[in-house]
Amino acid sequence: MSIYATLWEIQVPRRHFFDTEWVKIFAQAVPAHIGHPSEYPDGDPFADFLPPIVSDYDRETGEAPYHRAVVIVQEGRKRKEGQRYVDPLMTLTGEEYSRISFQKLLDRIHKAVGWDEDVVGIFLTPSGEKKIIRTDDSGGSVDL
Repeated sequence: MSIYATLWEIQVPRRHFFDTEWVKIFAQAVPAHIGHPSEYPDGDPFADFLPPIVSDYDRETGEAPYHRAVVIVQEGRKRKEGQRYVDPLMTLTGEEYSRISFQKLLDRIHKAVGWDEDVVGIFLTPSGEKKIIRTDDSGGSVDL
């Protein structure tokens, strides 16, 4: 059984804002009870790859102010060893996730996917060929 619950899935361009190739991104939540001493009296088996437990988890009600973690995973980079994702884009505490704006999270996802930040535009030739416009070292733009 998995310790993760999918919160959402989106698609983002693979290499730059103008890309026509997309990649799926998933947000995987780890509930607050995972690893908590009240549920795991022999110790937290997930402590080596997850943020610390949510200390104010209420075993009787199952309530907690936050998830233990939210792991952002890219399609094609979602291999796991046991319950640990080998190459997630990022792992946030539940509190961090609840406080981050969607725009800031999306910016972090773009950087983690490995966008080519030198791309500033795309040019379509009269024949329909796409040419990428990149910044050069001096800050100007260069047509390819």
